[in-house]
Amino acid sequence: MPPDHPIDPPPPDEGPGSEGSPAVDLVELVTPVGREWDSVARLVLAGIGDRIGLSVEELDDLQLALERLLHETGPADPEVRVLFELEGDGQVRLRVGPLRELAVMGSLRSAETVPAGLGLRRILETVVDSFAVEDGPDGGVLVDLEKHGRGARVLPDSGP
Repeated sequence: MPPDHPIDPPPPDEGPGSEGSPAVDLVELVTPVGREWDSVARLVLAGIGDRIGLSVEELDDLQLALERLLHETGPADPEVRVLFELEGDGQVRLRVGPLRELAVMGSLRSAETVPAGLGLRRILETVVDSFAVEDGPDGGVLVDLEKHGRGARVLPDSGP
Protein backbone atom coordinates (compact mmCIF):
# COMPACT_ATOMS: atom_id res chain seq x y z
CA MET A 1 0.00 0.00 0.00
CA PRO A 2 1.56 3.36 -0.99
CA PRO A 3 2.10 5.87 1.82
CA ASP A 4 -0.49 8.63 2.27
CA HIS A 5 2.16 11.34 2.45
CA PRO A 6 5.19 10.22 0.49
CA ILE A 7 8.42 12.08 0.79
CA ASP A 8 9.26 13.25 -2.66
CA PRO A 9 12.50 11.90 -4.13
CA PRO A 10 14.85 14.31 -5.87
CA PRO A 11 13.61 15.77 -9.18
CA PRO A 12 14.57 13.77 -12.28
CA ASP A 13 17.35 16.19 -13.23
CA GLU A 14 19.17 15.37 -9.97
CA GLY A 15 18.95 11.59 -10.17
CA PRO A 16 20.59 8.78 -12.07
CA GLY A 17 21.34 9.45 -15.68
CA SER A 18 21.64 13.21 -15.41
CA GLU A 19 24.83 14.73 -16.72
CA GLY A 20 27.48 15.28 -14.08
CA SER A 21 25.37 13.76 -11.28
CA PRO A 22 26.34 10.58 -9.48
CA ALA A 23 23.81 7.74 -9.40
CA VAL A 24 21.37 7.92 -6.49
CA ASP A 25 19.88 4.84 -4.84
CA LEU A 26 16.73 5.48 -2.79
CA VAL A 27 15.54 3.51 0.24
CA GLU A 28 12.40 4.52 2.14
CA LEU A 29 11.54 3.40 5.65
CA VAL A 30 8.05 3.96 7.04
CA THR A 31 7.78 3.15 10.73
CA PRO A 32 5.74 3.97 13.82
CA VAL A 33 7.56 6.29 16.17
CA GLY A 34 8.67 5.17 19.60
CA ARG A 35 11.72 3.86 21.37
CA GLU A 36 10.55 0.30 20.63
CA TRP A 37 11.12 1.04 16.91
CA ASP A 38 14.61 2.56 17.29
CA SER A 39 16.26 -0.78 16.59
CA VAL A 40 14.49 -1.02 13.21
CA ALA A 41 15.78 2.39 12.12
CA ARG A 42 19.26 1.55 13.44
CA LEU A 43 19.28 -1.75 11.53
CA VAL A 44 18.27 -0.12 8.23
CA LEU A 45 20.83 2.64 8.74
CA ALA A 46 23.53 0.08 9.57
CA GLY A 47 22.83 -1.81 6.34
CA ILE A 48 23.00 1.40 4.35
CA GLY A 49 26.20 2.44 6.12
CA ASP A 50 27.78 -0.90 5.27
CA ARG A 51 26.67 -0.57 1.65
CA ILE A 52 28.41 2.77 1.17
CA GLY A 53 31.37 2.08 3.46
CA LEU A 54 30.71 4.39 6.41
CA SER A 55 33.01 3.91 9.37
CA VAL A 56 31.57 2.81 12.71
CA GLU A 57 31.97 6.38 13.98
CA GLU A 58 30.17 7.86 10.96
CA LEU A 59 27.36 5.33 11.35
CA ASP A 60 27.05 6.12 15.08
CA ASP A 61 26.83 9.82 14.20
CA LEU A 62 23.94 9.27 11.81
CA GLN A 63 22.12 6.95 14.19
CA LEU A 64 22.42 9.49 17.01
CA ALA A 65 21.22 12.32 14.76
CA LEU A 66 18.16 10.36 13.60
CA GLU A 67 17.20 9.14 17.07
CA ARG A 68 17.55 12.56 18.72
CA LEU A 69 15.62 14.21 15.90
CA LEU A 70 12.71 11.79 16.25
CA HIS A 71 12.63 11.82 20.05
CA GLU A 72 12.94 15.57 20.49
CA THR A 73 10.54 16.66 17.77
CA GLY A 74 7.91 13.99 17.33
CA PRO A 75 6.10 13.15 14.13
CA ALA A 76 3.19 15.11 12.70
CA ASP A 77 1.59 11.74 11.89
CA PRO A 78 1.51 8.46 13.87
CA GLU A 79 4.31 7.20 11.67
CA VAL A 80 7.40 8.75 10.20
CA ARG A 81 9.09 8.30 6.86
CA VAL A 82 12.80 8.32 6.33
CA LEU A 83 14.03 8.55 2.75
CA PHE A 84 17.66 7.55 2.40
CA GLU A 85 19.39 8.93 -0.69
CA LEU A 86 22.68 7.15 -1.37
CA GLU A 87 25.04 8.75 -3.83
CA GLY A 88 27.86 6.89 -5.49
CA ASP A 89 30.44 9.18 -3.89
CA GLY A 90 29.75 7.91 -0.36
CA GLN A 91 27.29 10.63 0.59
CA VAL A 92 24.05 9.75 2.36
CA ARG A 93 21.13 12.09 2.83
CA LEU A 94 18.23 11.34 5.15
CA ARG A 95 14.93 13.15 4.61
CA VAL A 96 12.83 12.68 7.76
CA GLY A 97 9.21 13.62 8.25
CA PRO A 98 6.67 14.84 8.48
CA LEU A 99 7.59 16.27 11.87
CA ARG A 100 5.79 18.87 13.98
CA GLU A 101 7.02 22.30 12.88
CA LEU A 102 6.87 24.00 16.29
CA ALA A 103 8.70 21.11 17.95
CA VAL A 104 11.43 21.12 15.30
CA MET A 105 11.95 24.86 15.44
CA GLY A 106 11.94 24.81 19.24
CA SER A 107 14.45 21.96 19.36
CA LEU A 108 16.76 23.72 16.92
CA ARG A 109 17.06 26.82 19.11
CA SER A 110 20.55 27.96 19.88
CA ALA A 111 22.52 25.61 22.13
CA GLU A 112 22.91 28.42 24.68
CA THR A 113 19.20 28.20 25.57
CA VAL A 114 19.41 24.50 26.41
CA PRO A 115 20.85 23.32 29.72
CA ALA A 116 24.36 21.88 29.34
CA GLY A 117 24.42 23.10 25.72
CA LEU A 118 23.42 19.68 24.34
CA GLY A 119 20.33 20.66 22.41
CA LEU A 120 19.35 19.15 19.10
CA ARG A 121 21.06 21.93 17.13
CA ARG A 122 24.38 21.27 18.87
CA ILE A 123 24.10 17.52 18.32
CA LEU A 124 23.29 17.91 14.61
CA GLU A 125 26.05 20.48 14.07
CA THR A 126 28.49 18.01 15.62
CA VAL A 127 27.49 14.72 14.01
CA VAL A 128 26.26 15.52 10.49
CA ASP A 129 27.83 17.57 7.72
CA SER A 130 24.68 19.60 7.13
CA PHE A 131 21.01 19.77 8.01
CA ALA A 132 18.06 21.77 6.75
CA VAL A 133 14.35 22.16 7.43
CA GLU A 134 11.74 22.51 4.69
CA ASP A 135 7.96 22.53 4.45
CA GLY A 136 6.39 19.11 4.28
CA PRO A 137 2.94 17.63 3.88
CA ASP A 138 -0.06 18.60 6.03
CA GLY A 139 1.65 21.47 7.84
CA GLY A 140 4.55 19.35 9.02
CA VAL A 141 8.18 19.84 8.13
CA LEU A 142 10.88 17.63 6.66
CA VAL A 143 14.39 17.63 8.05
CA ASP A 144 17.30 16.76 5.77
CA LEU A 145 20.47 15.33 7.29
CA GLU A 146 23.62 14.85 5.17
CA LYS A 147 26.74 12.88 5.93
CA HIS A 148 29.76 12.45 3.67
CA GLY A 149 31.61 9.24 4.42
CA ARG A 150 35.32 9.98 4.73
CA GLY A 151 36.39 6.43 3.94
CA ALA A 152 33.36 5.61 1.83
CA ARG A 153 33.61 3.34 -1.16
CA VAL A 154 32.02 3.93 -4.52
CA LEU A 155 28.79 2.00 -5.08
CA PRO A 156 28.87 -0.51 -7.91
CA ASP A 157 26.45 0.19 -10.74
CA SER A 158 23.14 -1.26 -9.54
CA GLY A 159 21.24 -1.07 -12.79
CA PRO A 160 21.41 -2.21 -16.37
